[in-house]
Amino acid sequence: MSLTFKESSHRYKLDGQHVTGVTTILKGGIPAPALVWWAGGVVAKWAMDPANDGTLARLRDGDYDEGVNYLQLLPNRERDEAGENGTAVHDMAERLIQDGTVKIPAEFAHLTSHVEGYADFLDAWQITPVLVERILANRTHWYSGKFDLYATSPLLMSQADIAAGKVVQIDLKTSKGVYGETALQTAAYARAEFYMDDYGNESPLPEVVKTFVAHVTPNERESEVGKRYDGWPLGTSLYQLAGSPAEIDQHFEMFLHAKAVKDDAKARDSIIGEPLQLPAIQDVAA
Repeated sequence: MSLTFKESSHRYKLDGQHVTGVTTILKGGIPAPALVWWAGGVVAKWAMDPANDGTLARLRDGDYDEGVNYLQLLPNRERDEAGENGTAVHDMAERLIQDGTVKIPAEFAHLTSHVEGYADFLDAWQITPVLVERILANRTHWYSGKFDLYATSPLLMSQADIAAGKVVQIDLKTSKGVYGETALQTAAYARAEFYMDDYGNESPLPEVVKTFVAHVTPNERESEVGKRYDGWPLGTSLYQLAGSPAEIDQHFEMFLHAKAVKDDAKARDSIIGEPLQLPAIQDVAA
């Protein structure tokens, strides 16, 4: 196979060589100052919670470095938990849209409301899947990735486009909110050169006429998971990213700019070398 994806390491190989994924490119190419504020907030809220007083006291009385390390890793733990929930929702959404039904594992029972809201979304918007969760790549610009959903919907596109085999692209997000960077992500997928079909062959992608992001949240706000989405609509909400192929092209140019910043990282790191040494007096005189 020309393109492979290893789930355990989340790494792609194209023609036997490692190739960077779209989401990794965007993380390295677009500043995220809000993450610094978020990480500090995670530690501050944990420290101010009376339920953690005992643990905090033990950390203070114990090994200093271990205590600092515990607090430093709190944002990572919250991020990883959210990531695990997001992966589970994506997996269940994939089974739901392909099979029409899905069994929710006991360990993810707290995500039942997410899945119910997504099912309602599929029905309400009359979503018909065309391609679901496929890996793709672009050799010209050397990147890879995996899209969530290519579909048709009479509420989102014209009958003429549907008849011509064109599609809309929908990316699923379970993050606290949805952000403009997703437009660059979907544009990169839409402008990939091929995807891998069920037989391990490179296949051309259908033409994408619009891109969207579906924000998959619970149907209720009372649970701990639900409280995370304070300020955002409940259930699955759909947001348009690009309303035409021309807008997709614009977003793709932004993606390429972000990729250039990411690709230049090693070069930037190598600019500063060893400190200069004062020349010898005789060299100055000469």
